[in-house]
Amino acid sequence: MKRKFLLITANVGSLFEKSCRIHNGWLTTLIQEIEREKADFVAIHMQEVGGKHYEECSSQVPPLVDKIADQMNQLGYSIGRAYLDLEYYIPDEYNAMEQYDFREKKFERMKNGFEMIQKDLALCTRLRKAKFPKHFWPAIKWGRKGFIHCRFRHNKTLVVDPIRSIPPILSSISKPSNNFHFRPIDFLNVHLFHDESNIALIHENPSLYSDNRKRALNYVLDEAARVSDNSVTKPNPLFVFGDLNFRLHSPSFLNRITVEADQRHDSLESHSNFGNSGNSLLTVEAAAQQLGDTLLTTRDGEQLRRTVSAIEFRRSPNGSRTDLPSSCVLRIERNRFDYFNHKKLLHEWRGYLEDDQEAKSFPSLYELNIQFPPTYPWSEDPDESEALMKTRAPAWCDRVLMNESAFEIVQRDQKKLYDSIGKEICMGDHKPVILTFTADV
Repeated sequence: MKRKFLLITANVGSLFEKSCRIHNGWLTTLIQEIEREKADFVAIHMQEVGGKHYEECSSQVPPLVDKIADQMNQLGYSIGRAYLDLEYYIPDEYNAMEQYDFREKKFERMKNGFEMIQKDLALCTRLRKAKFPKHFWPAIKWGRKGFIHCRFRHNKTLVVDPIRSIPPILSSISKPSNNFHFRPIDFLNVHLFHDESNIALIHENPSLYSDNRKRALNYVLDEAARVSDNSVTKPNPLFVFGDLNFRLHSPSFLNRITVEADQRHDSLESHSNFGNSGNSLLTVEAAAQQLGDTLLTTRDGEQLRRTVSAIEFRRSPNGSRTDLPSSCVLRIERNRFDYFNHKKLLHEWRGYLEDDQEAKSFPSLYELNIQFPPTYPWSEDPDESEALMKTRAPAWCDRVLMNESAFEIVQRDQKKLYDSIGKEICMGDHKPVILTFTADV
């Protein structure tokens, strides 16, 4: 019997900003998509549940999930389960994801009704969750990112799984149906490390953050393999979807959008004891020279330390390196990415799609072709819903990846769909991404 699946990943951090005005539009768009697809099985993975101020805003999460469950019920989904990882006061365990009992190593039948689990997720044997180890990113404060793993083998079941950075919410809701089993499917709700600084990608190491994401996702895949069913010759279908924070390959992307532009640094130069400081605009011959020494020596033999605060790409009309007209093509700061033509970035995204290369670092994972605009960073202002924020380079952060077993299943469906939703409405800084397919499993 064929069954239709709908997988959704949504970073919902923007919903919990104090000035947020997008709740109704976000929820309406989500439910309309679910109603349109009419799937038998719906899985929703959420990230950054509770937002940046999760200590204050965690109480807002259950009402949001209740609204989703109520509207799902009106669509005919009668079985639901949600796991909310909101215990932020337990730092070693707070992260985020779930219908297989990993301790008893057996499946449990889901009962009608909607169940929401908010506490003691560490004791719940129907999911596996973990934060990434501290040594993955020793230079910064230990974050909340991690993964949640769940396994289902029921028909017509909906899974909602918000990973709050990581909290999950794993929920399942399903329509009435005959009781029968199908092949187990594994779901991983993952939230990987973001780019802490735009400057670091250029001035220090272009692969600084992508290397950490690679290490973290490989860790997740190893953990999933550790609890795989060794009695079968082929692994269960595995779907990895969440805010993977994949970013564009910065050297090739910047070369593409700053053709014939000189790169210059705004830097803070100070004595080695950090006593005095001043501003200077530096012209650099090439990237190799720009990424060189951070210590400068004056004519008097005094050493100065250079801290780059901004990088600009300028076009000089007469080609002079000393001519600095107001012809800035791109200005990059730690949390600023100000391109002279953001509409071009938005509408001509196919021209730099090939700079999206991080997924290629995982040969065991597959993905359908991307045919939708970048999912980040969109404006959080509903009056500017079709604009990108000038904080980061555009990127396809929100993804649905899968192992070979899952990919073979999805590929058989001629009507499969991989897309973002809410393109014409403000959904926060991330656009949710969906994968739909019909399969015999």
